[in-house]
Amino acid sequence: MRTRASLVPTVIFQYFCSVNTILRLVFRIVYLYRSKEYMKKEFSVNLLLLLGLNLLVKPLYIFGIDVQVQNTIGPEQYGLFFSIFNYTLIFQILLEFGITNLVKRDISASKNLAPKYFSNLIGLKLILLLIYIFLTFAVGYFIGYNEEGLKILFIVLLIQIFLSFVSFMRAILAGIGAYRIDSLLSVMDKIIMILLLGVMLFTSYWEQVTLTDFLYVYLISVAITCFTAYLMLSKKIHLNKLTFRKKYLASFLRRAAPYALITFLMGVYGRIDAVFLERLLPDGDYQAGIYAAGFRLLDAYMMFALLFSNLLLPMLSTYLKDKVQMMNFLYFVLGLLMTFSIIGGISGFFYRNEIGNLLYHYSNDVWGDTLGLLMLCMIPIGLSIIMGASIMSLGKLKKQNLLFFAGVIMSIILNLILIPYYNSTGAALAALTVNSLIAIGQTVIFYSIAGVKPQILFYLKLFILIITCLFVFGWIHYLDLKINWIIPLITGFIITSGSAFLMGLLPNKLNMLLGILKARS
Repeated sequence: MRTRASLVPTVIFQYFCSVNTILRLVFRIVYLYRSKEYMKKEFSVNLLLLLGLNLLVKPLYIFGIDVQVQNTIGPEQYGLFFSIFNYTLIFQILLEFGITNLVKRDISASKNLAPKYFSNLIGLKLILLLIYIFLTFAVGYFIGYNEEGLKILFIVLLIQIFLSFVSFMRAILAGIGAYRIDSLLSVMDKIIMILLLGVMLFTSYWEQVTLTDFLYVYLISVAITCFTAYLMLSKKIHLNKLTFRKKYLASFLRRAAPYALITFLMGVYGRIDAVFLERLLPDGDYQAGIYAAGFRLLDAYMMFALLFSNLLLPMLSTYLKDKVQMMNFLYFVLGLLMTFSIIGGISGFFYRNEIGNLLYHYSNDVWGDTLGLLMLCMIPIGLSIIMGASIMSLGKLKKQNLLFFAGVIMSIILNLILIPYYNSTGAALAALTVNSLIAIGQTVIFYSIAGVKPQILFYLKLFILIITCLFVFGWIHYLDLKINWIIPLITGFIITSGSAFLMGLLPNKLNMLLGILKARS
């Protein structure tokens, strides 16, 4: 059995893979500051801060702490937690009701709405959380959670409530332009968990970490973050007394309903697979644990991708009257994210077994196959995240909600068909299929709503990059070189990143460097 120290190379490897991304952004920011493109400049500065914090903190948490928690408590216990956590996300419509997304959009357009929104909506969220707790518990009892499951469910519900309030206050902070504070809050809970769980896992002060220990640390961390977010917000805006005006709230809820439906539908088709695994199979806890092991890497990617979305939505809202600028900005963001998504997803698929064996004590070929399929999900999810934020910035959500409803139906059908035969691998295959169809549908919907024609050349370059990655990583992996697998993997990263650079998907670093050297001389 591997020691805890064996996780160190994983963290270092994750950091190494992030260096190229950070360098691209650094050069991009230097270039933009020499230009007059203010919004791209502002986006890049805030994105670099977000990336810097998140690439330092979240990989350390995911690969240094979360992986070790699963290895310590076992795949069955962690699988039970993962299933229940995903179950609570399905009902998040009752807790959020689209409030966070609408608040971010509205306050970005009119910052003086912030105090009014806070005082009116906090009371509404308190009512919603009571409904959320009652219905989630009731359905959980109905579908057969035992006493242990219900205890875990209660703690996870508290965690979700604190996270919801943090997201709400972060939306207001981002809307009023306090991006730096928003960035710090985005990693604060993980920093606390790293400190507390790090002591418990890697020192002799704690005999054995259990699932209950992990849950209480998680709860304490998000509670502290929520309190800190409130203090930061109170320094930025004047917080009026809580009010409860029925007509105002009814009007707001009608406007928020499409955003709430998006939250619900995305929660169902994105999270129901883990619930099905745990509920449908005799060894459901174990299968959910396998799925959680693969999903952890996809989740790490989604944390990264959502940073783009969180900054993209309020900034795109300022471009609504200038479609040329809006599309230039959109392709700028899309090129950065999709290059990372394609290279990361395809490389992860080919090296799925090596990654699984490096991370997990119990890994085998089934773990690797599940992980590989979920890594491929990075490609459609990256496109979906950006297109979803773009559609939301336009405020026309009907077609997107219809698409998500179709995604829910597809997800349920595919999971019911595939899980009994292929277990965790079947759930991963269902996720890849549904996310791919959703991404294509969102892209079509965005261009039809925006009233602009897609740049065929841009998407052709993305397709060529996919083919290039399949060839390069497939060929390197097929050679089966008798050296440490990380070396050919990094070689593939360099070759494919170079291809993206030559196709113009990444900024022209050579021209930037020449400009910088010229300015210094």
